[in-house]
Amino acid sequence: MEKRLKQRLEKLAENPVKWGCQLAPFTSFGIGGPADALVQVERCEELSNLLDFFAENDLAWRFIGRGSNLLVSDSGFAGVVLLFGKALSQIELLSDAESADIRIRVGAGCSLARLLNWCADNSYSGLEFAAGIPGSLGGAVVMNGGARGGEIADVIDSIRVVSHHSGAEHLERSELDFRYRVWRNQGSGEKKRIVLSADMRLKPGNKEDIQKECREYLEQRKVKQPKGTRNAGSFFKNPEGDSAGRLIEASGLKGKSCGGAMVSPVHANFLVNTGKATANDVYKLMDTVIRQVKKDSGVQLFPEVHFL
Repeated sequence: MEKRLKQRLEKLAENPVKWGCQLAPFTSFGIGGPADALVQVERCEELSNLLDFFAENDLAWRFIGRGSNLLVSDSGFAGVVLLFGKALSQIELLSDAESADIRIRVGAGCSLARLLNWCADNSYSGLEFAAGIPGSLGGAVVMNGGARGGEIADVIDSIRVVSHHSGAEHLERSELDFRYRVWRNQGSGEKKRIVLSADMRLKPGNKEDIQKECREYLEQRKVKQPKGTRNAGSFFKNPEGDSAGRLIEASGLKGKSCGGAMVSPVHANFLVNTGKATANDVYKLMDTVIRQVKKDSGVQLFPEVHFL
């Protein structure tokens, strides 16, 4: 990035810009090269100005949230990576705590773990299915994250977004095209909408019951999912009527390795970093899994993980 653009970016960003920032520490995979710049964003107005700046100067950019569902290339990212700051990670109660429907507003940068703890502490039920799902609320909206028959779309009332094309917008649930593990009308390019916050509708519940259900889900995850290795969560989307893990295991691929990347012996739908995996190792292993499952079962697997 040329000097004048660097100077302009430093003026627009409210937090210090991190130049040539290695992205591996910002991802759950622990993989990835440097970004040209990394900026932590605190306000909608700041983000709007940055999006305008990127568009005017044809600069590539990407939000990575908490990097829990992301594989960054070994060469890194030739552009600006954005993160949410504390100001865009808050939780606000919108309705009376005693009402039949509890409405809350959650900043996109808030982690799901923190949100669940807050809900349990306040005896608000409806998000228990998300116990153990890593990442931020914004990422969960974009991916329509879910588990155990529940998904974020089930509790969304509306979301607040911003884009270079349309500025700040408030979108009702009826305007949002959620499907399995995707928000389909997020847009792309200059029309790509960035989630700032989500208004959610929950129910009054019993604190002990909510905490117990969350603990049970977390224990199930500990038993069924790999521990001690870095990963990006479930790597492939489940085909309709089947599970990616079952298909991969049926192809005898548990424990299959490529460099430092391995199909987890615990859960076949987890590709794990055994310590020194590169993004190229993961790409090669992913391709091996896709080809072998297609050969054995005729089913085409598609990644759930995003690539940068």
